[in-house]
Amino acid sequence: MRTLTVEVKNNNALRLLHDLELNKVIRIVNEPETSSYALPGDPVSINDFKKWIDAAEHSPIISLSDAKNKWEQKKKQLQKLTT
Repeated sequence: MRTLTVEVKNNNALRLLHDLELNKVIRIVNEPETSSYALPGDPVSINDFKKWIDAAEHSPIISLSDAKNKWEQKKKQLQKLTT
């Protein structure tokens, strides 16, 4: 199973998604379990923002060259899946 977050801006598109749900092709989740500050939504509180910064500061760190190598490996995997 894969999870995809989609912002639907058109009622016709929403009807199509509901049809897919009725046919048990997809499941629509009204409230996602995870939130991302990169997506539109309610503003983040100062307290939550401070927690987010604290979590980022205490996260594991990898070098830029390691990150580039990991991305190259992942990119090759994704390209294989799409061809």
